[in-house]
Amino acid sequence: MNLSIITVASILVEGRRQRMVEARLMHSYHNTKQKKVIYLLDSFPVLSQTFVLQEILELQRKGLAIDVFSLFVPSSGEVATGGWSTKVSVTYASHQPRLSLLALAIRRFFLAPQRFLRTALLTMAHHNPRTAISYLGYSAFVADQIEQQGIAHIHAHFAMGGASVAQIVHLLTAIPYSFTTHAYDIYLTRGSTLAYKMCMAHFVATCSIYNKHYLQKLVDQHIGKRIHCIYVGLNLDLFPAPTGIATTPAKVPLIVAVSRLVDKKGLLYLVLACHVLKDQGYNFTCRIVGEGPQRPFLEQTIRQLALTESVELFGAATHEQVINMYQQAAIVTLPCIITTNGDRDGIPNALMEALYMRIPVVSTAVSGIPELVSEERNGLLVPPQDTSALAAALARLLDDGALRSRLGQAGRQTIIERFDVAKNAQYLIDLFFDTEQLPMPITIPPRYEAERLASRYEQQI
Repeated sequence: MNLSIITVASILVEGRRQRMVEARLMHSYHNTKQKKVIYLLDSFPVLSQTFVLQEILELQRKGLAIDVFSLFVPSSGEVATGGWSTKVSVTYASHQPRLSLLALAIRRFFLAPQRFLRTALLTMAHHNPRTAISYLGYSAFVADQIEQQGIAHIHAHFAMGGASVAQIVHLLTAIPYSFTTHAYDIYLTRGSTLAYKMCMAHFVATCSIYNKHYLQKLVDQHIGKRIHCIYVGLNLDLFPAPTGIATTPAKVPLIVAVSRLVDKKGLLYLVLACHVLKDQGYNFTCRIVGEGPQRPFLEQTIRQLALTESVELFGAATHEQVINMYQQAAIVTLPCIITTNGDRDGIPNALMEALYMRIPVVSTAVSGIPELVSEERNGLLVPPQDTSALAAALARLLDDGALRSRLGQAGRQTIIERFDVAKNAQYLIDLFFDTEQLPMPITIPPRYEAERLASRYEQQI
């Protein structure tokens, strides 16, 4: 009898609390002066993800109040420097004492026991026990923070831990969430896992139409309509006014590649193409800018091919250093590939930057790259893993100054029209506060249904 009374009371309290949360949410969404969003990331700030920072800063310039939460502190090899700490303040969930996280989780249970138990069971069903417990603790902390601050929306970048915690916070609080997917987080993640994360999201953004079509095949039509392509944009103000394009290259023309030193960037094929060019008598310098796990392998290959005088592994560089290299470059290249485990790039930022700087680019027809680089219009595309074709395209640009000039001019216009962060950030704001879809119901399709949809797509490919 007492147990029944407690159960009924908890249901009534939880229902009243839920109505209060939803009423506050709707007031927040309709009140244009109260637009607060949190950005939730796995690790921040990271040097290879400066586009996230630029997006946040642009949203702030447009009047959106943003708090940034990161699950973890970046490792020393990944952390971005150069004044980031003065631009965005970051709260780290993993910095909170474990006892504090436990206390917040217990408090969350007593506030809404049925909701918490359902959330905990779902989390345990989709993650291993250790990860699930960590995510529940982090989610209790984030939920407590955002309810205190009147946050109206949660947005994560990458369909990884940050998106999982955003979804758990949504289950605990009914505050809507969304996330942006990019590349490895899509293609190295099981389709059923992606489908589950997308099924409750207010919307899902991704950085290419190629990705959008892939994701839509993992879910039903209703959820698929909430998947949007929003191109990663450049802050055009960070780039100097272009100078005239030199139709005659420098005495030793510079070929630049800016990327992490990982397999999917195809840098091995660039080194091999440089070997072909040297055998053909071309004099040039190829500078590969970035760091990553492939460095020892690339160094060894450069030595074995006797290219140490022509191919340079520059290492990590600041934005200012990269701009200076662009200004000296005759060509920027990034011969991306699809790796044996399915990993691939999205639309590389380095190619966008080069096009805006009016530098002709050579890349491959992989993933979303053809959405940026149009063959013979603003760059050259070659098949992936084709050393001969890559060498031929580089040689063609080295030989033809008029072609370099024509492609460079068209490339800048492409960025202005479709890859300006100021324009693309407004699309995000419109989606954050799209009242026609709010409040999003907490709909949880059975796990087997997500797996069935994912398996159906995997069989097709």
